[in-house]
Amino acid sequence: MIFYYFHIIMRILTINTYLFIFIFLTFIVNQLDSQPTSPIPYDLANGTYRLLSWDSTATINPDGTYPPNMIFHQTVKQDPQLNDEMETDWKCPYNLDSRSRIEGLGDDGIGFINTGKTQDDSVCFNPGYVGEAVLALRTINYKNINISWIAGLVGLSGISNRQYCIRFQYRLGNSGNFYDLSDSVCKPVEYNYSGYLNNYPHPPHEQSFSVILPQEAEDRILVQVRWKYYYIPSDSASGTRPKLKIDDIDVKADIINSVQMNEPNGFKICTLSPNPACSKIELRFLATFENYFDIEIIDVFGCVITKLINYKSMEGNNIVGLDLSLFNLNSGIYFLKLISNGTSEYMKFIVIN
Repeated sequence: MIFYYFHIIMRILTINTYLFIFIFLTFIVNQLDSQPTSPIPYDLANGTYRLLSWDSTATINPDGTYPPNMIFHQTVKQDPQLNDEMETDWKCPYNLDSRSRIEGLGDDGIGFINTGKTQDDSVCFNPGYVGEAVLALRTINYKNINISWIAGLVGLSGISNRQYCIRFQYRLGNSGNFYDLSDSVCKPVEYNYSGYLNNYPHPPHEQSFSVILPQEAEDRILVQVRWKYYYIPSDSASGTRPKLKIDDIDVKADIINSVQMNEPNGFKICTLSPNPACSKIELRFLATFENYFDIEIIDVFGCVITKLINYKSMEGNNIVGLDLSLFNLNSGIYFLKLISNGTSEYMKFIVIN
């Protein structure tokens, strides 16, 4: 009899354990789905970035896919304003023709429109109000980063005085606030077309933009830029919301000249080996004379994992051994940054655990 009750108790404990694991994993998955994703950055060393179209066809761009190095975000807030941050990724189809949505407009680019309702749960997972498009860039060894695009009014049904805009912003890394850029008259760079307000009909309208990112965005592991579709509130707002678009995104930059070894403070990374690395890696670099260096290890999102300060070099060849096991690095891609007197050089390496 004792063994019988013991068996029953163990079965109950086992069922409860499986139930706990299921609930815990469900919670983790829901948490992952509830966070906006950061795209993999486009390396400007590969040349000019261009996005000239976005197809609505589900077989070409199914829901849950995005343009190269970009992501679309949404929010639970109806008519989101500029300071309302997006909470999750857009995972709905691009060929929808009603309710709040992001549309594939083919050669006309990417369309954004909000209505009074989100998509039904039967249409896509976790639908929300739109939104923003985020593009990630790797600007290592590049300066004068020029981004150009077209924004415009695609359409509007009936007379309306609801005003939406598309603001362009940037930030360093994948967290923290986005910042405005100012145009020639010190206004934020944005598509702010009010020609449709209280007028009918509404012919399509376009405006071209071109900006140079600030110097602080140059020579970086990760820079994010975004186009945010947002609402300007009004007590007398009525009518439908406008469908706005972005199109023909083009990013180009100038290469930063390599440091010359006959210049003051000149230095150059020669090798990182082995690469891929497991627990140890060796840095070899060349310096023009004795100097002090900082060495940083940075992940693909621009976060500094560790920093070694005031390493003293000698003139000529230098070798620095690094014990990666001290830094608890997961398998993946990292960058080593060598810094001296405001000048820096990077080299990419891979960790395999």
